[in-house]
Amino acid sequence: MLANDFRTTETVKTVSERYSWYVLGVLTLAQTCHGIDRAIIGLVLAPVGKEFGLTDRELGFLAGFAYGIFFAISAIPFGMAVDRHNRRNIMTLALTIWSSATALCGLATGFWTLLLGRAAVGTAEAAGSPTGMSLLSDYFDKDKRSTAIGLWYLSSGIGLAIAFFVGGAIVQAYGWRWAFFAAGIPGLLIAPLLLFTVREPKRGGRDAVVPSDAALETASLRVRIRLLLGRPGLAHCITAIILIATGIYGMSTWLTTFLIRVHDMPISKAGLTVAIAFGVVGSLGGFAAGWGADWLNRRMGGFNPARTAMLGATIPFVTALTGVGTVAFDDFTITMAFMMACGFFCASYNGPIYAVIVHIAGARLRGLAVSLVQLGANLIGVGAGTFLIGAISDYVGGTRGVAWGIGIAMVFVLWGGVHLVLASHSIKRAEEI
Repeated sequence: MLANDFRTTETVKTVSERYSWYVLGVLTLAQTCHGIDRAIIGLVLAPVGKEFGLTDRELGFLAGFAYGIFFAISAIPFGMAVDRHNRRNIMTLALTIWSSATALCGLATGFWTLLLGRAAVGTAEAAGSPTGMSLLSDYFDKDKRSTAIGLWYLSSGIGLAIAFFVGGAIVQAYGWRWAFFAAGIPGLLIAPLLLFTVREPKRGGRDAVVPSDAALETASLRVRIRLLLGRPGLAHCITAIILIATGIYGMSTWLTTFLIRVHDMPISKAGLTVAIAFGVVGSLGGFAAGWGADWLNRRMGGFNPARTAMLGATIPFVTALTGVGTVAFDDFTITMAFMMACGFFCASYNGPIYAVIVHIAGARLRGLAVSLVQLGANLIGVGAGTFLIGAISDYVGGTRGVAWGIGIAMVFVLWGGVHLVLASHSIKRAEEI
């Protein structure tokens, strides 16, 4: 996928713990740009729809499938590349492309040109998660990965917060096009920092050596996927994240519109509210769950994937209940209380569950594993979830149509929690054999 001269030799020397945390910081900044550029469309749905005369179904397609389909097409090729090539270089190139594409969305003249811009963003962002998690797995050992991935996943909440908070002010003052222009700038500034200060680590250097893994270098994609999905609990974990993403991403994308229509909030205030709930509070929840999983594992004898999966399984159930509460009441105070609670839990499963996934996948299949997750989460979750809420909104009609869409989408979050319970049981049974 990348030219041979664009690859460098993997760094084999042991890195200091301080440098590992520095790399985590840079990767989190890069992934924050991912969050900004993916989320910004949710802020501007109302003004874009008004200017171009679009229905909620069409807006849902732009926010979901236009991004998710092309993300899905690119996910597996990027996952294969991540497992074989220089990950730092892949991330740098992808960051530059998706940031540029986001800025160009500000030049859209209608539905189709905005669709092309979103497609380009989705294509490049498919490299973000598999690259970042693969790198972090080689900078942090298994007893610290839940914390590291949880901190890295703060990028999702921080990115959404910046997109909705700063973007809301920009839209209010200058219009929606300038929000896209501004969203693309940070990634273009961070790309050189990533390229020149982050070293490519030794692949699998933090893991026990598995001799058979070397054969995976020449294995076909079909063989690699079959081996991956045959590992205990992994298919359930992947399914769970896809289902949870269907509800959560759809909800976070449409919440600004919900607040505008149901509670008569101006776009800047609605954006700020979602930024606080799913950005600031969501980031706290993500860190707390990741750190809590590592703390619990240390106190109970070390990292245990079955126990960690069960811990992660409790989170979607609480998320779904608070999500329904967010859209079920007319009282604004009650709505805010449920929204903040939902924001805290909405993404906090990521640290524990991705730690389980990268542990089970092993060093030479991590990129592919995360790409499979991201393929489903973006094609089905981001694509279908966002479109589903828009379609239900059109079907129900009125100011509360979006509320019905969000409430129904929470069923998928509950379903995801069930699969995490099944994953835990599957892993535990395999350990007992």
